[in-house]
Amino acid sequence: MKLPNGSFAERYAHTLANHPASDWETITDHLDKVEESASAFTDTFGARLWGEILGRCHDFGKLSDEFQLKIHGTEADSVDAGAENEDDYAKRVDHSTFGARFVAQAVGKIPGQLLAFCIAGHHTGLPDETSADDTTQRSTLRYKLDPALYSIPAVVGPNPVLPRLSLPLRRTKTGRDDAPFQLAFFTRMLFSCLVDADRTRTEEFCNPEEATARSGLGTGRGRPLLAGLKTQLDASLQKKVGEAGSTEVNRQRAIVLECCREVAAREEPGFFSLNVPTGGGKTLSSLAFAFDHALKNGLQRVVVAIPFTSIIEQTADVYRAALGELAEAALVEHHTNIQPAHNTRANQFGSENWDAPLVVTTNVQLFESLFAYRTSPCRKLHNLARSVIVLDEAQTIPVELLRPALAALRELVLNYGCSIVLCTATQPALERRDDFSIGLENVRPIIQDSVPLFHALKRVEVRQLNKVADSELALLLTKEESVLCIVNTRPHASRLYDRVASASDSGDCFHLSTWMCGAHRRTVLKTIRERLKENSPCRVVSTQLVEAGVDLDFPVVYRAEAGFDSIAQAAGRCNREGLQALGLTYVFEGEEQPPPGLLRAAAQARKELFSLYPDPLAPEAIEAYFRLFYWSQKDNWDKHKVMEKMGWDSSRGRALFQFRQAARAFRMIEDSQLPILVPYDEKAALLRDELQAGDLPFVPQRELQPYLVSIRKEAMRQLNDQGFVQEHESGVWLLLNQSIYSGKKGLDPTSSRLDKSLWSV
Repeated sequence: MKLPNGSFAERYAHTLANHPASDWETITDHLDKVEESASAFTDTFGARLWGEILGRCHDFGKLSDEFQLKIHGTEADSVDAGAENEDDYAKRVDHSTFGARFVAQAVGKIPGQLLAFCIAGHHTGLPDETSADDTTQRSTLRYKLDPALYSIPAVVGPNPVLPRLSLPLRRTKTGRDDAPFQLAFFTRMLFSCLVDADRTRTEEFCNPEEATARSGLGTGRGRPLLAGLKTQLDASLQKKVGEAGSTEVNRQRAIVLECCREVAAREEPGFFSLNVPTGGGKTLSSLAFAFDHALKNGLQRVVVAIPFTSIIEQTADVYRAALGELAEAALVEHHTNIQPAHNTRANQFGSENWDAPLVVTTNVQLFESLFAYRTSPCRKLHNLARSVIVLDEAQTIPVELLRPALAALRELVLNYGCSIVLCTATQPALERRDDFSIGLENVRPIIQDSVPLFHALKRVEVRQLNKVADSELALLLTKEESVLCIVNTRPHASRLYDRVASASDSGDCFHLSTWMCGAHRRTVLKTIRERLKENSPCRVVSTQLVEAGVDLDFPVVYRAEAGFDSIAQAAGRCNREGLQALGLTYVFEGEEQPPPGLLRAAAQARKELFSLYPDPLAPEAIEAYFRLFYWSQKDNWDKHKVMEKMGWDSSRGRALFQFRQAARAFRMIEDSQLPILVPYDEKAALLRDELQAGDLPFVPQRELQPYLVSIRKEAMRQLNDQGFVQEHESGVWLLLNQSIYSGKKGLDPTSSRLDKSLWSV
């Protein structure tokens, strides 16, 4: 087929099915639009010209005869579907490589290389600079920029030269040592701007109905402004304070809120710490700080990152109650276990690029996106610029990822106008000190002296028990009307629950673990809260998923041996509202040790310190614990060598960024588990049956999420060998034999002849 005769302007970026070419989008129009959006996005961190060049040049490869022949030979454009699979993309016309080659040559030096990374990967993800593996070398930037392989199409013109670019980056105190990381981070932020601009403006042309719905969010009024959210939150807090009883806990909560508002009103952006004991009102006080501080400093949104999915929905529900009807359009809840009722169109749009005034997500989603290479997780990153980021329980960042994680936080504050609030119910863990050289500097405490607050909110006495057999422990638990027992592994929780349930009224006993799907856990937690409110008997055996924020209040808590921080979190579920003089939290050594790894190391640190600090909740005890377990682990701060993946060739003045390797190395949750769809209720059973029969035109991932349980690959293989499960083409496994999913405990390997060693954690 010959190309139609015409000028440069008659070359096209996108087609429309069943429409003449006169209705298609020209390359000129598309580049104009993407340049406009990309430059606006990059302008938030002082890189407007970089965005202009990215937007203008990213699709120059579509000027090629090959691409034009491709779209003239098809009825609809499929090139910009945003596929991230290299094999799928290879079947299409590669237009990204030329744009990368063009900017590398026209801009030159390091700026040209950084732009080339972005354009080369704007469909398939940021490439590695090079590879030692011949099978992946073709996907690297070095291969794509090989001048022997590509030339510039004549339609662009000879010897193009683009403006010289300067880096809008402030150096860290360590200077050259951090420069490669800073440049790699900057590249990922540029990449985010390009991907979001390209996808948003492509959607406007190819799917205008969707684009209209995105801008109007189905309400006709778009997203609420931060000022409106602050007004609503202030009214809710005023009402809450007015209705609160005159207790010491409520008086201290009012002091915390007052401190948050006072500091927010006078401080410039940067790092802040909010150290408040569990039950001290951090959830809403930190949000009040974030809204006030954002409005005072002209920041654009608030992002709240929470360590565990088991509590993220609880936090989002607290925000919804406080923000009223504004929450539907203002609040984006971005995590895997979101309830279908909350996954509105507005939420789905916002989850793609975090273009909303309030985002609630997980630490995993936030940090792994900051080190991602794929287009979808990176798309939202530019919207972190000029935001307030609240890190709940900041000390839960894994020790082995501390150095890269803190480097990313430092960059967000230094070069992207962010304020970061480090919330903790214990003591500061991430601030720099003599024995913690990678810690964050210039962290301003919102509460100047939190020690009196910890003493004023002391509601629990911790007592140490000797080694306790499960049979004895079960008897201790049955003697209590209301009690929570937290153990370290799912098998232990399952066995102990069986003993407690058999020794008392099983209707008063409850089990919680991640062997239960999210929908199942929500139902059980609701029942537990209702029984506690009614003062009905309630005995709960759980894994540590109830720690760090789950809103439960028991008079007595038992905790299997763990680190001081975990004990403090467990104690936070005891006498939470201060309704009794002192609650009791017992720490015991169980029949089995904590599992190898961080849990066992933390428990060992507790043993070393216990004789010196008999009260593990005391601030000085927590500080000693962090010094031993956290700050002194210098060899493990970057165990997977993430920082080494952002290398530099000083002899050639060239970045050696290995974006894909870095993303694989920075994993807060290992990919050693597989998802299994369990038929917890009628809806879940119907989804399973429809997937098994092949009746669904697509896999409804978000509808599946509340019914998924993750298990080890070895355990899944065993279930498959015995015919309990079937793999769906989507990668989700379907539980066919419901006998191993208990309405009390979730997945129950003890109910059949399975190798229990594969279900050990």
